[in-house]
Amino acid sequence: MNKINLFIILTILINCYFGINQVNGKFHQELGWKQSLTREFIDPNTPITFRIYVKQQNFEQLKIKVRDVSDPHSNNYGNYLSVDEITSIISPSKESLTLIEKWIQPFNPIEIEYNDNQDCMFITMSKQNIEKLMNIKIFKFIHQNGKIILRSPIDPIIPSNLLKHIDLITGISHFPVYKLKNKINSLSSSSSSSSEGLQIISIKGTGEFLTVEYQPSCSPNCNGKYFPMDVTVKALNQVINNTITTSNVAPSCTVTDGVPVCKVSANSFVYQPSEVSITDTVSNQVLTWDHPIVSLPIVLPQTIKQYYGIPNHYQVSHPNATQCVVEFEQQYYSPTDLEQFFNSMGLPTNVSVNVIGYNDETNPGVEASLDIQYLMGVAPNAQTTFWSIYANTSAEIDDILQWAVAISTHPNPPLVNSLSYGMTEGNVDTYLGNGYMARSEVEFAKLAARGLTVVIASGDSGAYDLGGPPMGANGCENARGDWPSNSEYVSAVGSIYFTPYSAPICYDSVSSGGVNCQSLPIGEVGVSIDYGTMWTSGGGFSNFTETAYYQKDFVNEYLNKLKELDVSPPSNLFNSNGRAYPDFSTVGKNLYVINGGEWLSVDGTSASAPIFAGMITILNDIRLNKGLPQLGFLNPLFYQIARTNPEAFYDVVVGNNRCGLSDSTPVCCDFGYTATTGFDTVSGLGRPDMSVLMEIIDQY
Repeated sequence: MNKINLFIILTILINCYFGINQVNGKFHQELGWKQSLTREFIDPNTPITFRIYVKQQNFEQLKIKVRDVSDPHSNNYGNYLSVDEITSIISPSKESLTLIEKWIQPFNPIEIEYNDNQDCMFITMSKQNIEKLMNIKIFKFIHQNGKIILRSPIDPIIPSNLLKHIDLITGISHFPVYKLKNKINSLSSSSSSSSEGLQIISIKGTGEFLTVEYQPSCSPNCNGKYFPMDVTVKALNQVINNTITTSNVAPSCTVTDGVPVCKVSANSFVYQPSEVSITDTVSNQVLTWDHPIVSLPIVLPQTIKQYYGIPNHYQVSHPNATQCVVEFEQQYYSPTDLEQFFNSMGLPTNVSVNVIGYNDETNPGVEASLDIQYLMGVAPNAQTTFWSIYANTSAEIDDILQWAVAISTHPNPPLVNSLSYGMTEGNVDTYLGNGYMARSEVEFAKLAARGLTVVIASGDSGAYDLGGPPMGANGCENARGDWPSNSEYVSAVGSIYFTPYSAPICYDSVSSGGVNCQSLPIGEVGVSIDYGTMWTSGGGFSNFTETAYYQKDFVNEYLNKLKELDVSPPSNLFNSNGRAYPDFSTVGKNLYVINGGEWLSVDGTSASAPIFAGMITILNDIRLNKGLPQLGFLNPLFYQIARTNPEAFYDVVVGNNRCGLSDSTPVCCDFGYTATTGFDTVSGLGRPDMSVLMEIIDQY
């Protein structure tokens, strides 16, 4: 028996005898971490910092306060709370703080700091004293990719009398999670997972062209010889029934891990859902993608403003109409890229960005570039913050709680905050620590009480959050919610795309009365694999949080419509009493971004969230310039506006979210949620119509 297993067994026996308890399990062997076998010396005085989230008081009272200041019918609407007022409600009891400090002080902490709410302790202590304090052993662990970390293989152990005073402890047994890289041989939905033979990997349509990425039929032994391909695109709309073939296209090929991957570009039909096939001109092997593909034009900030009713030259003028993108996973932005984006889009360039945290300007990430360029592109001239949460690796699970605690007591926090990160709700406590999700909900409520808007991307893998752990899940047995979209106190935003095929009749057959919608005005459709994209916008019902009070009537009406249309998922697949999301939607397909000096089109709810956030900044600007408070936690108001002024939201009536991605392979479950008139869990209330909202937002 090795020493680590013996230590764990002895620790468990000691726990049983003395009545002490473990908290916050995080070590999972499937994540690829192994204890170092070199047994090199680790200085026992090595300082390690960890956090103790102290149990708060009076959460129900805080929730009442949030409802009061966020309800447009309340006399206290907009009278947001200060940090001190929030502290007076939720700060831990003196007993909690005294007992925890009494536990810690005998072990000579190097430093103890509290946040302003007194509910989070930042403690630095030597390795050897942490081991004594928590009845653990800290070892050197090495990931299969070579990364090194000092961690305990078992959870922190605390005396039983402290359990009711501590929500969770982080930084001791939290093992960073490396997101799985897509494997070339598992990307095709139309063939086996073998690395041999012709396989379609992905298809990207842009305007009148599309690009097919594929594994050639000669794989894996192509010997550098790749042959021309024919690409056939057939419109699936029976009213049009067009077919176009681009012949003898010379591929561009590379070899990764011994597997060749090629790309060919071909002509396509703009907006028309189509069937795409490729033919190897030597072997004559034909392969057809199993799902429809739609080719869409590039989207720019001007496109968004044109369709969303934002005056093209509108600039934010109030200095307090501030906004922020929050970044994790070592996502950084380049000021050079941002300036080039502004110049290319005809936007003002005289706005500086306030950076909180670390930013490596020489190593920009697509996510960060997308976020800041479209947040500032939609709301130009607004004071903008780039808030970077430092990660030891580019693939650690996002510590959203860390950011929420930091901003909750910031003396001058950005008013609108966009986060394009999250994970399947059922995995949160498993990988981040038992109690992490519940504590996050309190922190989000604190932000709502302060009058801050938190915008969350609703996820990119449909109603089942497919993709496998840690970020997603597998299987169609139960629909799953995404976190933190499942929070009552955030605005969850899904993705839609621009198309004239925005009515159900556009997809009907000729015999059913279908029509050619190609020349109709541009509308919007839910992003879905079933409707021509390579991914599906997230939406559905939480299995952990209840239907939010401000949306109950909308949700009940939606559930009744699904039953009337006979498209409701079986009741055992989802929690009809859960928090329904998304709340809103904006475009999330083919956004043009510059990253590292290279222009590219980007998809995702990660695009929709900052676009929506920029729209809220504009509305805040209008209100602040008229002496009104910022919108803050806006869901209660916007759901109310949807009741009294339904024209304030474009109603998305086409789309579903039954499909998702698993290892980048499309997987479609039998059931999902369908777009209907009014609120639905494909697009929420729909897309805000700024031409209406900008006129009425100062009436509240």
